[in-house]
Amino acid sequence: MQLYYYKTLQGNFGDDLNPWLWPKLIPHVFENESDKDELFVGIGTLINHRLPAAFVKHIFGSGVGYGTLPAVDERFIIHALRGPLSANALKVSPTLAITDAAVLVRLFSPLRPPSHIRCGFIPHNDSLENFDWSRVCELAGIRFISCQWEVDRVLQAMGACEVLLCEAMHGAIIADTLRIPWIPISLYDDVLTFKWEDWLASLNMHYQPHRIQALYSDNVLPLKNRLKAKTKRLLKQSGIWQNDWTPPPPPATGERELHLAADKLRKLSAQEGNLSDDATISRHLERYQELLHKLSR
Repeated sequence: MQLYYYKTLQGNFGDDLNPWLWPKLIPHVFENESDKDELFVGIGTLINHRLPAAFVKHIFGSGVGYGTLPAVDERFIIHALRGPLSANALKVSPTLAITDAAVLVRLFSPLRPPSHIRCGFIPHNDSLENFDWSRVCELAGIRFISCQWEVDRVLQAMGACEVLLCEAMHGAIIADTLRIPWIPISLYDDVLTFKWEDWLASLNMHYQPHRIQALYSDNVLPLKNRLKAKTKRLLKQSGIWQNDWTPPPPPATGERELHLAADKLRKLSAQEGNLSDDATISRHLERYQELLHKLSR
């Protein structure tokens, strides 16, 4: 099979778990994968119209959320789904809903190492395009963890923390899997709540994020995008603007907002955090191991 997942140039922890995890679990499945006409669709919100129609698609723990729903036909072999909301959206049996397949990371990090840092913060990948959140973490006295780092580095940084503030959903998924208490955070308005609710429903939990002050800075943008943002703002201010144009990013926020965001993160870092039920996680992991064994055979 070919391993199918979303790829970004800068890297993204949740997506990059795919080439890190699956070759460890089922290496023979991906031998000579360029010659295969079947896709292995694993970790991510991948079930949409972008899935190549010509391929047989093995759905192994993915979810619904982005794009439009595909027509599920004989080319779809659904082994497992992220959660019950995905099963309902696809109109398939609810028994196919297990949990996010990233739970299998626990097989390679079964024990949580002793923590020596109180708290870490994992923003969503898109949030890093709006502001330098490492600066906020420094002010708050918590550890910044970038989802653009390599998988091993992210896992090591997470494991050193007593509690994790997570805007990145797969930060929360891996934290819960490794039994590190986590707290959901929302920084901007573009968070896809459906995928969070889908995953958390598989754990009998609910999505109740803590909202943090949204921050913006042109300094995190590439030079070309910085110039484009300034030009758009000038055009909008002068009245030379079309409603169908993509709006510029908000203007840079000030020091007051920066310190308010840092203060809120600092206060949240003192909370205990969430964890799903141990038995539920163990049950989901066992089901995935059974499916892997069946697939391997």
